[in-house]
Amino acid sequence: MQPTLDTPQRRVQLVGGGCLLAGGLVATAELVGQPDPVAMPTTPAWLTILAAVATAVLTLWPSRPVTRLRLGLVALGVAGMAAGSVLAVPHAVLMVVIWAANQVTRGGGSFEVEPGWLATTAHLAAMLAAVAATAWLVAAWRLRSGRCARCGRTAPEPTPPGDGTRRALRWLAAVAVLGALPYGMLKTAWSLGSQVGLVGHAFDDVGFASPGFGDTAVLTGISIVLCVVMGAGVRQRLVRVLTSLIAATGSMMLVPVSVVGLVMLGQAAFGLRTIDDTEIAPWAFTLVYVCFLVWGTALAALTVTYWRTTAGRCARHDR
Repeated sequence: MQPTLDTPQRRVQLVGGGCLLAGGLVATAELVGQPDPVAMPTTPAWLTILAAVATAVLTLWPSRPVTRLRLGLVALGVAGMAAGSVLAVPHAVLMVVIWAANQVTRGGGSFEVEPGWLATTAHLAAMLAAVAATAWLVAAWRLRSGRCARCGRTAPEPTPPGDGTRRALRWLAAVAVLGALPYGMLKTAWSLGSQVGLVGHAFDDVGFASPGFGDTAVLTGISIVLCVVMGAGVRQRLVRVLTSLIAATGSMMLVPVSVVGLVMLGQAAFGLRTIDDTEIAPWAFTLVYVCFLVWGTALAALTVTYWRTTAGRCARHDR
């Protein structure tokens, strides 16, 4: 039987090829010397390239069964690929979204909105390869444990969610919405000309159509809608997939940025660094990053709980 797009062999080839492609793009961006749109702490490019090549070899290696040592090495490779991009991807993706919105609004802003396309593509490829290799890792671990590689269960039918799980969905949705609201309200206020939380004049000429203002307020509103959908436990397949995908992407952007921001604020509190407070008041800085942390962690937990709670019968369980 010839392999098809649905066979495990082809999926493994896609994982390995994706890792090699990511390594090549990171190497190209390093050779060209294109900087990231927003400078963030990252590991050296050679580490990402080495991790990508090693992960590709380990996933494509045909030996059976997959040993624990091999799984551990793949986990290290995933960590190496992710380390170089996990902090850079949030700003890179946001810059692309802001740039796309600005092509429609044509609003003026207080900063340059042209993304670094090569660096952005390289970071996205590295993160997608890390996610794909993680999926391979999870599937291999499940098979070693005698469970279905796709659903992770021993039976094709899921366990019906109990009242506690439904309450957890609603609570997580409420926390995520409450975490998002202050940031969304602050950005909306600035977009409409309010000076709350501002101490300088850099935002005097911005409006709702300006890059980084109305568009981020709209993104916050979309996140709130997704939280309500997940909190309600909507099971419609297309809604479930799209909602989970967008929410997972949002949480992967929010959590790294919040951690870096709070670390910087902590360093500033102990005099280890300075924060530019000539335009935005310190309390507004703190509020934004605390919102990101609460919003991002609650959104991540909500997405995982929602995905597991609304899972249906595994169609590939017996294959």
